[in-house]
Amino acid sequence: MAIHKRNHNRAALELTRNTASRWAVGAAAAFASTLALADATAAGNDSPPFIVPPVMVSGSSIPSPPEGRSIERVEVSGDARYEKGKLQSSGDAPREISLAVTLADTADGDMTTRRYTTTLLPADSSHELLAFDRTPTSSSEANNADIALSMHLALDGEPLFHNYGIFFPEVSETPPPLGTHDEILHSLRDPHLAYLADGNFGIMATRTARGGGSDGSQASSVLLAVSDDLLDYRELGLLDLGVTDGVNDPAFAYHSALDRYVITWRNDAGTEYHASFDAFSPEAEVSPPQRGKVTMPGRVANSDIADFQSGSRTPITREVAEQLTTRFEPIRNLGARLPSPLHVELDTAFDAKALPARILLDYSDGSTNSLAVEWDDADINNITTQTPGRYRVHGTLKQEIFPTPLADERADPMIVPFAFEGNDYFLMVATKDLNLDPINNDGEPTGMPLRMAPSISALADTHGGDDLEVDILSAGTLDAEGNPMTGCFWAPEMHHIDNRLSILFMPCYDGEDGQPDMWTGRASIIQLEQNDQGEPLDPRNPANWTTAEQVVRADGSLLNPLQGISLDMTFFIDEGQAYYAWQMLGAVYIATMDPDDPTRLTSEPTRIIAPHYAWENTIAEGPNVFIRDGIVNMLYSGSLVGDTYATGLARATSGDDLTDPASWERLNYPVHKSEPYNGEFLLGTGHGAWSYDADGNQIYVFHVRTDHQDLGGRDTFVQRVHWTQQGLPRFNIETEHELAPQFREIAIDVVVGEPQESTAPGSTTSSQ
Repeated sequence: MAIHKRNHNRAALELTRNTASRWAVGAAAAFASTLALADATAAGNDSPPFIVPPVMVSGSSIPSPPEGRSIERVEVSGDARYEKGKLQSSGDAPREISLAVTLADTADGDMTTRRYTTTLLPADSSHELLAFDRTPTSSSEANNADIALSMHLALDGEPLFHNYGIFFPEVSETPPPLGTHDEILHSLRDPHLAYLADGNFGIMATRTARGGGSDGSQASSVLLAVSDDLLDYRELGLLDLGVTDGVNDPAFAYHSALDRYVITWRNDAGTEYHASFDAFSPEAEVSPPQRGKVTMPGRVANSDIADFQSGSRTPITREVAEQLTTRFEPIRNLGARLPSPLHVELDTAFDAKALPARILLDYSDGSTNSLAVEWDDADINNITTQTPGRYRVHGTLKQEIFPTPLADERADPMIVPFAFEGNDYFLMVATKDLNLDPINNDGEPTGMPLRMAPSISALADTHGGDDLEVDILSAGTLDAEGNPMTGCFWAPEMHHIDNRLSILFMPCYDGEDGQPDMWTGRASIIQLEQNDQGEPLDPRNPANWTTAEQVVRADGSLLNPLQGISLDMTFFIDEGQAYYAWQMLGAVYIATMDPDDPTRLTSEPTRIIAPHYAWENTIAEGPNVFIRDGIVNMLYSGSLVGDTYATGLARATSGDDLTDPASWERLNYPVHKSEPYNGEFLLGTGHGAWSYDADGNQIYVFHVRTDHQDLGGRDTFVQRVHWTQQGLPRFNIETEHELAPQFREIAIDVVVGEPQESTAPGSTTSSQ
């Protein structure tokens, strides 16, 4: 939002604000306040400045006056009062008030009066938000420098998002064609969060080089960003303060009496300075810096939060707190929609299919989900329709717990349902990754492993799934050009392209040293052959797959003419248009394609996701797409393979030109990362794919870096997907959060004969 500039060099200043209220998230109402500041003066005549925060909690004390001054008088207008040094308001809604504060110079007794506006939040419904950075520790704790040196948030003293970063600085320039490099990635220190004049939030910090070293900007400038909800952020750039001797530990506040922002900082020698500026913008006019300490609202020097380094404290409304909790905290099952009694007429056959197949569940964020139910056969068989009566049928909600890990040393996994010869199966493919060696599989046989079983759990190593595994491609298999594929077989993805089961993958070939070389890898495709009736042949037989062909540009040239390598290819269709997306040059590219010829693009490759944030490191890869409610959701992974791997989310509107980078927006932070799950800490989560289980639940199949069985590679995991009230996917809902124990067992009454008084349809049982 625009920050309005005003003329401060006049005797009276008429302040009129018309701005969307931020005191309730999403509120459309506007407010206007007019305040005559009879004694407003230029910013330079208020040094050191006395600041009343633009938002306070009812019952808060007015800040202490600057050294050498005392508060002589406070006059309040509006629905508030000043008692015993504190501002008090009544009611359960935020109150915007004006107050006149008269300060006396303790040396000569001169009086100065300033008039301020502030909004008082109700004490019983407001919350305290702490914005801070952390001291880096290790990647095994998800607190390496890339993560620690970002803005974290804590609500009422409890870190959000497992104490992971939420706001990360962007790259300082557009990544070049060869990809993002360390020199343009950045971290931050000393974040300060405060309200802006329009009620939105501003973030100020010291920008650093990736990892925390100086990037040169700290000598003179601070990083600015804004947010209207603290869920999404917009970086504005660097504000130059006109100094060259260092800007450390910056903090700011809006000074409503002067309609300017005040900033304080320390130079490299530790001397404190302050200045003011007229707009929260890199183009702001900054006053000359002045020495002296300013009491800055919200500054926090210490905290009990693990590895806390520095930060600021800000009051927020209940509505903002609830949205933060929804976005960054665990979601829990609070209720189940119990089925209504089922009425059956006398002397009619009872069909068990009339029983509800799924039960709707309610969650703490306001979202819903459903799970399939398995009804008791004995109870069903006990029902007779020959005489009137009521029969109770018990059921158990089906919440399959998948083995963890599902498969050792199997990275970049994908599992899909597959119908074969009248039976339902699941297929699994992955990258062999023994001891984190996906090129040569640590000396063991390389190839493309495929498993086929009647259930997802049957694919697991613990259930004999590893014994089912066959290599449908092996080292030495020739591609369509007659060249032997000798290693890699990376990131296989199964898709139905032109109604044929297809696998997109990257093989590699021998390099100059005669060994498999990942840089020779090319995105390729194989397709499962069909019989004369168009039915698939057995996918476990390597002979039933077509010869591998490379995917090329429309003119037949390489996808990646600069480096050769292209990998992690995925396929999807949006509004009738088919697309390939893949990784090359350290970024995600996209192009249109025609399923009739799956080896060629039909448009030029376009880069849509290049790493912009330190958590992404220097790689964005592994795209996979699911379209829901008109939104194209593309998962991608960043930060190379290993302990720091994490998953980002980019979104576009269905039907838009998805080859246009402007069509895509992405979160500033990962949507899936290293974090606790069911009592374990899952490290290096990433490179996953959407799919479905046997009950129609959406699942996410991904890999995790574990030391299971003393092996060092990446292992396959499976979790169900939950869509939040905010329309974002969650992959980490723990078992008892997905389904509270008290809702696992349910029952339905089957009433034979005349309808009887019963529970209302769609009733809900809740448990807080």
